[in-house]
Amino acid sequence: MKKTFKIVYIVLFFLMLCLPMALMPFFKNDAKLEKRALAKRPSYLVDGRLNLEYSDQFESWVNDSLPLRAKVLTVSNYLQGELLHGQTSNVIDGRDGWLFFASEAPDYMGTNLLTDSQIRSMAITLSLLQEQTEANGGHFLFVPVPNKSSVYREYMPARYAKGSTSNLTRLTAIMPEYDIAFADMLKIMTEQKSEGLYHRRDSHWNYRGALMAADVILTGLGRPHDSQADAAFTVEQIWRGDLEQLLLPAGNGLDEQILYDIPHADFVFARPQGVRDTQAQLANFMSDKEDHDDHFSTQNKDLADGSNLFMARDSFGRALLPYMIDNYETATFRRMDAPDLTDLPEGTDVVFEIAERNLARIIQKAPFAAAPIRTGMTAEGLAAGAALEVHADAFSTGGHIYGVLPDDTDLGDGRVYLLLEQDGAQIVLEAFPIYESLVLDGDHANGFSAYYSSDQGISGTYQLTVISGGTAYRCRTIDL
Repeated sequence: MKKTFKIVYIVLFFLMLCLPMALMPFFKNDAKLEKRALAKRPSYLVDGRLNLEYSDQFESWVNDSLPLRAKVLTVSNYLQGELLHGQTSNVIDGRDGWLFFASEAPDYMGTNLLTDSQIRSMAITLSLLQEQTEANGGHFLFVPVPNKSSVYREYMPARYAKGSTSNLTRLTAIMPEYDIAFADMLKIMTEQKSEGLYHRRDSHWNYRGALMAADVILTGLGRPHDSQADAAFTVEQIWRGDLEQLLLPAGNGLDEQILYDIPHADFVFARPQGVRDTQAQLANFMSDKEDHDDHFSTQNKDLADGSNLFMARDSFGRALLPYMIDNYETATFRRMDAPDLTDLPEGTDVVFEIAERNLARIIQKAPFAAAPIRTGMTAEGLAAGAALEVHADAFSTGGHIYGVLPDDTDLGDGRVYLLLEQDGAQIVLEAFPIYESLVLDGDHANGFSAYYSSDQGISGTYQLTVISGGTAYRCRTIDL
């Protein structure tokens, strides 16, 4: 009898192990529930060669394809997060039912502080963006959006100790030195947080926070507009928060949303073309579906003043869309951390909106903007530095010069200049003080990156000298 029981027990045990694999053909998991792309079944061969990462990829595919995964995660996360108040699924379970992105914790505790040089590089980068925008006749505004935990810190768990400073507060303190036009959303939203500006179960501001932000942005741009602060509204339990979905993917919990009775302008989409139901398309772009929302443009049918807006944004920018569309004849919205200022119509206003948790991305990749030409710059009398790693890529409309600066050197004011010499003549470009970490190998703190335009008359072979911190680094010749 005991032997029979053991055999039955072993058989049932292995059947339970095999059951998930056996059910895989009959159940499909929904990537939308987990807010990420699920792993796909790997191939043995990649580009005709043996896939050396097959085992890891296969394991990821199996884990993502197990039947009822979302429901199992929901139960597990509910027990660990909602009942035990532990961190799970990249979500921090806060006080009184508030949820926070785990990625906010380093900013909150001040454990991810950038160097003073990196903060300065951010400020210089923003000042160069503003310079080009204003040279094109437009207004510039930088909009750093604070993490929810930076505004509603009282709901963070006690085990997360608030740091004495953060990258956002340090950048905010230095930007006035560079005359950067920016919206101090941390100060404004902290002062007004009793109004209820962020969702409890979502990482973003609600429509009340977005309405306040839109008013601040339009005012900062000097754009005349009607304030809608006193507009009638209703509060409805209709919002499915992104953190709620991460924590309880198979659940159906809803958060409050503030719905305003505000009439908006009649408009059409210039990109994508052929949209018949503009309101449905706008609602799609304002949702968290992230469905082809990386680049689109609108044409306001109620305005004919020639006004143009370019907005580099992230997910916080979704809720701002109606107000920006209302107040510009044409508006272009791009999801990008490196704004593209090329080919903007003259007089275009530029908004660069980015969440606090993504600030470091500003100096991971240089913006697409032609480096300004400087005069009166020479390498004479400067200390001689060693040759640097330099890369030069030519395009039909210009090119890109970028490279690495020594990590163990004083860069002075942080500015970087590229001296290009050809047949006794010279051109000096001011580069973004950015190490192109997304395309260069290694881990370096200092670098330079400059895009140039064919309109600047740069063509042919040049001797390059990089000037920074009182040192001239004579580099190789480059073909541009």
